[in-house]
Amino acid sequence: MKGDKVALHGSTWVVVDVAPAPELADMVAVILKDEGYVVEVKGPDFIADVFHALGAQMPGVTMVLVPENQADAALALIAESIRDYDEEELAQIRSLSPEEQQAYFEED
Repeated sequence: MKGDKVALHGSTWVVVDVAPAPELADMVAVILKDEGYVVEVKGPDFIADVFHALGAQMPGVTMVLVPENQADAALALIAESIRDYDEEELAQIRSLSPEEQQAYFEED
C-alpha cells in the first residue's frame, strides 16, 4: 500500500504511510503538515472502498496521503523522522512497565 497511487479530489495522491491506528496516522500527518506538505488522512471507510474496488478485504489501517508531486520528499522526511517497529519489538515494549517504556524510548 505504501507508495500506491490513489485518485483523490480529481488528482493523483500517493500513500506515504499506513498506520494501524488513526492516532498514529495523525501523528505522521502533523509532522508533514508542519513541514508544509498538503496531507489527507483516510481511515477504514475510504480504504474499504478502495479495497472493494480491487476485490480485496479491508485491513484495519489508516492511510496518510500527499499529492503525487510531494510524495518522494514526504517519504524521505518520514524515513528520517519516524521509526517503524516490527512485531517482535512491539511485543517487547508492551511487556515493559511504563517507566521502562519511557527509558526505552529515551535511549532510542
